[in-house]
Amino acid sequence: MQRCFHVNASERRHGRRGRIMATKTRRWLLAHLVGSIVGTGLSVSALGQTPAPSQAQPPVEEIVVTGTRIRTTDQGALPVQSITQEQIQQSGAVTPEQFLHSVSVAVQGNTNVVAASGAGATTGGVSGVSLRGLGSQRTLVLINGKRVSGGGTFTDSTTVDVNSIPLAALEKVDVLKDSASAVYGSDAIGGVINFIIRDNYRGGQLSASGGGTSDGGGDIKRINGVAGFGDLAADRYNVLLSVSYEKENSLFGYQRPFASSGVNVGAGNDSTSGNTFPANFVAADGSFAGTHNPGAGNCAPSISDPLIDPAGRCRFDPSALVALLPPAERYNLYTAGHLVLTNELQLYGSASYNQSRQEYRFQPSPLSDQFAFPATDPLANQAPYNQGGPCGAVCATILLNPSSPFYPTAFVKSITGGPTPVLDIRYRSVLTGGRDYTDTARQPRLTLGLKGTSAGWDFDAGFLYSQTQLREHDNDGWPLYSKILPLLNSGQVNFFGPNAPATVAALQATNFIGDSYKTRTTLAEFEASGSRPLIDLPAGRLQIAVDGSIRKEKFATDPSPEIQVGDIVGYGINVIPQESQRNVFGAALEFQVPILKSLSASPAVRYDHYQGTGAKTTPKIGLRWKPLDQLLFRGSYGKGFRAPSLTDAYQPRGLGVTAPGQSDPLRCPTTGSSTDCSTQFNILTGGNTRLTPETSDTYTLGLVVEPIRDLSLGVDGFAIKLQNTIIFGIDTGTILGHQNLFGSLITRGAPTPDCPGCPGPITSIDQTNRNLGETDVKGFDVDFRYRTPVTRVGAFTFSLVGSYFATYRIEQPDGTFLNSAGQVSLITNGNGGVIPRWHHYAMLTWTKGPVEIAATENYQSSYRDLAGTVSGALRDVAAYTTVDLQAAYRPMDQLRIAVGARNLLNKDPPYSNVGGQNYFQAGYDPGYADPRGRYMYGSVTYSFAPR
Repeated sequence: MQRCFHVNASERRHGRRGRIMATKTRRWLLAHLVGSIVGTGLSVSALGQTPAPSQAQPPVEEIVVTGTRIRTTDQGALPVQSITQEQIQQSGAVTPEQFLHSVSVAVQGNTNVVAASGAGATTGGVSGVSLRGLGSQRTLVLINGKRVSGGGTFTDSTTVDVNSIPLAALEKVDVLKDSASAVYGSDAIGGVINFIIRDNYRGGQLSASGGGTSDGGGDIKRINGVAGFGDLAADRYNVLLSVSYEKENSLFGYQRPFASSGVNVGAGNDSTSGNTFPANFVAADGSFAGTHNPGAGNCAPSISDPLIDPAGRCRFDPSALVALLPPAERYNLYTAGHLVLTNELQLYGSASYNQSRQEYRFQPSPLSDQFAFPATDPLANQAPYNQGGPCGAVCATILLNPSSPFYPTAFVKSITGGPTPVLDIRYRSVLTGGRDYTDTARQPRLTLGLKGTSAGWDFDAGFLYSQTQLREHDNDGWPLYSKILPLLNSGQVNFFGPNAPATVAALQATNFIGDSYKTRTTLAEFEASGSRPLIDLPAGRLQIAVDGSIRKEKFATDPSPEIQVGDIVGYGINVIPQESQRNVFGAALEFQVPILKSLSASPAVRYDHYQGTGAKTTPKIGLRWKPLDQLLFRGSYGKGFRAPSLTDAYQPRGLGVTAPGQSDPLRCPTTGSSTDCSTQFNILTGGNTRLTPETSDTYTLGLVVEPIRDLSLGVDGFAIKLQNTIIFGIDTGTILGHQNLFGSLITRGAPTPDCPGCPGPITSIDQTNRNLGETDVKGFDVDFRYRTPVTRVGAFTFSLVGSYFATYRIEQPDGTFLNSAGQVSLITNGNGGVIPRWHHYAMLTWTKGPVEIAATENYQSSYRDLAGTVSGALRDVAAYTTVDLQAAYRPMDQLRIAVGARNLLNKDPPYSNVGGQNYFQAGYDPGYADPRGRYMYGSVTYSFAPR
């Protein structure tokens, strides 16, 4: 339960917190920091809180803030970062996802689920946020303190798409940097992001922005408007209306040299595939060794790989064909109304509709007996697919007999000395086209409630309905096993050269075009809360708050008949229609207890009951001590929990494949075979009904000092212990590289003669959901702000928010711990990427009259990379710093014109093995950096005065 208590309206606008340091220290710090910026060519910004300008202070008023239901006038026991509408504009961000990158506690590993790490994955167009690196499923997202339904893929029903939030309607965003389970219940272990909509807004605003990259691709256009009518005090009503439209163009790997190849000789890393065109082959009967290709040395459109037998075979490099950023369109409509019924009672409600559409394009499907397909497929009981093979199950086997006119007789005889055995083909289906699908998400949301005062209580009772409807449509490049495999086994397809137009047409006719599946995630909730002072104590007023809620969660899947039997190549699984639901009841009690004039406590407790999972009670206590006006100490301890989501438990199980470039370290050094080296292994994914709830213990301790006006420093330490961690499967690179720990998750076939003393080839890797063990996270946050007085040369504002991870330890099955701080997270835990030791976001702004210039720096420290797939060598990924610059001019009060550049220096992301091993993108870490490079933009905003 985090708090952000502000003492007056001016401080609410500018987010001031505490006072710090003496004048001499202030001058030293300012000189040092500004000198560092000038000396390095960097600048700084914080989308966190900006100090208020010097002015007369309005009267103190009580307000309710994120993280507590008690009205107060004081700063709370826990830290919070507030991001205002003005600061969002200064950042140049177009979407909530972009400006949330500036939140230092939002670890990059999962802040860009769609635009970065989603290529080729089932993301449903969702952009989620992971606070403290604990995963988006442990970060609670609210709008005006109320929940939002999750994104709705059949693998994840909890992650909220932050890009569905109406950006133009926002007043501010509060980011609670602490567990809030005692106030909000499950899912709040990592923290809370509360999007707060403009309240009693009058007037209007139109805004248009657009921009493009220096190197092409990734352009963005956006237009939005917001209008408010009526004044609650004078007219007794207020209506808010917000509309927006956004379009993003695609960016492909071939448009960025750093992401155009999956081969890096220096790093010893190779993320190519042995399923190619022209096709590789092995002897179906094992009569000759090795993998061969008659096109070796002339492999186009595949490549001759310098790391893997360039003279003997071809490799397929998918990197250039992957959409690093998918093309996207978003529409958003939001309206809210307030009606004063009596002086003590107000009716309120809101209705919103968001639609997003994102198109994903990546490489054609691989086909060979290395890949399994479900036993429910129509071909499952037919030869040669049921005869086993490297896949260890029903395999997508392609055999080429010597009778085929396209059998490479002379080439095979040069290998065997005469015999012409049946060939086992390793094929890339380039003639059916690259895979292309569109995810369309529709998200209606309604709220209706009453709030007011009665018998000394401030109360709020309301109903919420939120739903996400997701439809995935396959556009091209998705052949059906039941159609393409018989054709490929007919002997009439040339795997090594051009094909006749009729053959090409026949192959393209095998593609499935249509809706592959639909899902629906529904959340319906009634919640009532109230607060009031109880008694006056010598040190102040004792206050209480109560809350109760009941909600129903539903998740339903509606797959196509082709998906139900697992017949679509590239999906790898069969999904049956399914609907799961549960009721959740919660009740909370909170107090504000003044102990001394300078010391107060805020104990809270919550009870939640999840149907089918059980009940949990989560207590919490916060302490706030302010011995001086310039000094505040704060701390807290609380328990948290997260019940398994509906998809955690009931996600359909099925077979998929890893990213390309995976190798079996127990066999590859000996065999060098495409079955064991730089390949794609089958993976088993799905839910687990035996999962138990996660629990957590969270500690925070910090201080805020502000010795003079407009200069402040906050430092807050945090420690989180998460038990029974639910993971979405362990990364294949981790499993393969640590088989002493995770060997039980690998299924192997029988040993083979080409690898004496070795275990058999890998047939599948288990990546189903499971409770693993304990996760320990420790570190601290820094929040520094300073604003100079206004002089003839203008005013300067400097701010910096940063987070340091001292440890991020994850328990292994044998009870030992792996530390993931400063390196790639070896076990996903849902966080999906790197845990940087240090990440900060800083800003330096200069304002004089109608002119404003803001320069920002986003810094992430270096980290230890994954070992190369070929060399196994360890390496470090360099620290990454980008600089943004924006200049704004107001020719009149109502008009703001801005131009700027994100990543002004056009700095490429540092090379990382993570992309090629864990994602389809290669050459960089898609969770660590934006591949656009320099993005230049302009925006115009016109505000209308209220009537």
